Order: sequence, then C-alpha cells, then structure tokens
Amino acid sequence: MIKFLTLNIQGYADKHGPWDERRGLIERAIADAQPDIVTLQAVGLDPERHPSDQATQLAASLDGYRAVFVAAQTHPDGRQDGLAFLSRGPLPDVRRFELSLQPGLEDTSRRVLLHGRFELEGGPLDVFNAHFSWVPAQQESNVQEALSVLEGTAGGAAVLAGDFNMQPDSPSLGGLREAEWVDAWTLLHPGEDGFTFVEDRDPSIRIDYIWTRGVRARELEVVLAQGEGTRRASDHAGLLAQLERV
Repeated sequence: MIKFLTLNIQGYADKHGPWDERRGLIERAIADAQPDIVTLQAVGLDPERHPSDQATQLAASLDGYRAVFVAAQTHPDGRQDGLAFLSRGPLPDVRRFELSLQPGLEDTSRRVLLHGRFELEGGPLDVFNAHFSWVPAQQESNVQEALSVLEGTAGGAAVLAGDFNMQPDSPSLGGLREAEWVDAWTLLHPGEDGFTFVEDRDPSIRIDYIWTRGVRARELEVVLAQGEGTRRASDHAGLLAQLERV
C-alpha cells in the first residue's frame, strides 16, 4: 500500500493566519498521517521571509522527509511560486512541463505540470502534480496539454493529483475519463460532496483531486478541512489516500 497526500498550501497568503502558524497545522497532519508521497501546490519562495521554499521548510521539521520544489514562475523581486514533492524515500528525478499561457485572460499565472517517478517496492510509480487555471478557456488547454504528457507513461502505474480549479461537472475533465483515468473520490464516495475549497468558513466546492491509472485507491478522505480557532492550514483541504497496484 502507498499512502498519498495532496494539498494546496496557499503560499504566504495570510487570510487564514500567517504562514508560521499555518505551517504547524500542516506539519502535524503530515506527521500524524505519515504519507509516503506528498504533492503540494501554491508553494512559495520569498527570500525576504526565508531562504528556503515552503516545502523545504516543512521537510526540515518532519522526520524522514525530503522535498523538491520547482518554480512555475519567478517575479521581478525574486519571489517564486511553484509546486513540490515531499517523500519519505528517495526523491524522484523531476521533469517540469510548462503549460501554455493564453493572452488576454484574467488568469496571468504561469501553469506547469510536474512529473516525478518514484521508485517504490513493487515497481515505479509515476506521479504528476498539477495546479491548473481557474479560467475555463485556460483550463481546457491545461488539461489537453497535460494529457499529452500523461500519454508518455501509458501502461504504467500513475497518479495525477492537485488543485484543478474545476468542479466535477467541468467539461474539461472529460478527456481524463476518456483516457481511462479514474477519479478516486467518485470511485470510493459516489454521491458524497468531498468539498476541498473554502470560499467562506468551511469547504464548499470540490476542486482538488486524485486521479489514478494502474493503481487503485482503497481509502480516501478529506483532511485539514477544519481550522483551529481563526487559523486554517490553507484555503484548501487536503486529500489523503491509500493506493494499491491493480
């Protein structure tokens, strides 16, 4: 069995509390669950706040974990936004696939897809970490370009996880289903909400996912959905899964 966690950590945004406080909630959740692999989105590197990116900060406080951060974009002042993997075993070689950025849309953030091949007992697992656009026109191209990358590992055990910024009825997700990827939440919890994004006080929409191919989710739960007082780990809840090979 492979224990797997995905979470958008909201960068350095302080709507739900400063990073130094939110960080403790995330570290505790990871320490308690002990996932083998973690995919993180909205990971920040701000040299004025800390010399290391947020994923590396988390790994430094967690026994046995290592982190690899990859920037999606770099701002003129040196700040970076990106994605990361945490691993209890060796870190994978990571490939960065830049997704096209359409001009004239409200979302001007550069989007990338990360691919890491984790060498695990029982064979390799290809893990894709995604943070797609919130603009429908950009979402469609994000998914189609991601599918082109995913085809390169067809036939192997793979997971696609992250913040898709789209709800389950989005037409953009149709391509994944046609390519025989399985939405783990729909498989295990049909008819249940599985909300992961906080618009006000509690999660109210589902936009974070774990999709599988060649592996099957046996258990899946929403984690970090509740805050402590006025603090929350993020404006997203995480998804924690138990995966096994088909």
